[in-house]
Order: sequence, then C-alpha cells, then structure tokens
Amino acid sequence: MFMLKSDLHIHSAEDNFHSLSYDAKDLIDHAKNNGFEVLAITLHRDVFSSKKIFDYAKKKGILLLQGTERYVEGKEVLMYNVTQSEVEKITTFNDLRALKKKKDVLVIAPHPYFKRKTCLDSKLVENIDVFDAIEYCHFYIPFLNFNKKAVRVSQKYNIPLIGTSDAHNLWQMNFTFSLVDSKKDMKSFFSAIRNKQVMLVTKPLPIYLFFWRLLKMSFE
Repeated sequence: MFMLKSDLHIHSAEDNFHSLSYDAKDLIDHAKNNGFEVLAITLHRDVFSSKKIFDYAKKKGILLLQGTERYVEGKEVLMYNVTQSEVEKITTFNDLRALKKKKDVLVIAPHPYFKRKTCLDSKLVENIDVFDAIEYCHFYIPFLNFNKKAVRVSQKYNIPLIGTSDAHNLWQMNFTFSLVDSKKDMKSFFSAIRNKQVMLVTKPLPIYLFFWRLLKMSFE
C-alpha cells in the first residue's frame, strides 16, 4: 500500500458558481508540484467530467476522481463516482441512500459545522448512515476552529475525518490534506477511506490569510 497525498474538495474556474483565477489544468500542475496523488474537482452543482483533464491528470500520475458538491435538502454534500444525470435526481437524503445501494458512491460531509445556512449542521447526525467521512477543512486558526465539533462527531460515530482544502485559491491546498493508505485506484481508495486508513495532516492558517480570505468571501 501507499500513503497517497489527497485533496477531495477543490474548486476551479470551470465552476460557474465562482469566478476563480485558475482552471483545472493549472490545478493539476500545482498539485503535481506539491506531491498530491489523488484529487477531486468538486464543482458546485455540476459533476466535473472533462476527459481531456482526466487524461492530463493521469499523465501527471494523479488519480482524479469524478465528484461534485451538491445541495441535498438545502445542505452541501460531497459525492464521488457520480454522473450529472444521477445527481440531478438527488434532492433528498433518501434519494442519496437509494443511489448508494445501486453503485459505489463515496459521500463526505463538507465543513458541517461552519456558520453558513448551507452547512449540514444537525442534518449530519440525522443522516449519519449516508456519510462515509467527515471533512476537516483547512479554514481555521488556533482560536477559531469550527472543525472541533466535526472531530467529536467523527469520534462518536466512528467515521473517518478527511482533510481537505475546499480551495478557491491554489495557495490554500497545502495547509490541510489527507494521507490515504491505498492502492491508486478508485475502488481501493474508497475502501481505504471507509476502513479508516486515513491520516489527517493539518496546520492552522496564518491569521492574516484567514481574515483576508474571510473578507474576500464576503464579496463572492
């Protein structure tokens, strides 16, 4: 097995929800230069499925997973190994449960206790059976960390924590990520996460970057 440096929650200029300065190819290049081996470009609402970029990632030695960040009952949920037609049929957590019975779909709870109305909050525990992992997001500083409740829920329900960047800027990618003990293929990778063969690697943002990003988010 190998400890695969991974980030499963990243946005790029192909995301119509945001106006970002880098595209998927820029992202792959940056990730390669920083030692990442598994990535997922998780556009809001849409499944990223560009064959050109998937082929490019493979040439760079990166396993690129097909995923998205969709709203389920008004809350953000990360899904992997899904198609656009499949996710467009998912509006409730029961819809997601039904899809998971049909195929190998990985589901992660993104930043569940951050202070936004689209974050899962109580919906996470209410639907804990749907989730394979809980995100530990990079966006925190030592005295302000909304990941702490996610850690407690992870421990209580014995669900792995996945470190991600939720990057909207390339510089965000190397503060928090995961090392997954797995072969470099989707099936093995999903299994490794579910079996908690995951190491969280994280450090807080410098305070000036945290507040700069917070200010920028208010205008997005």
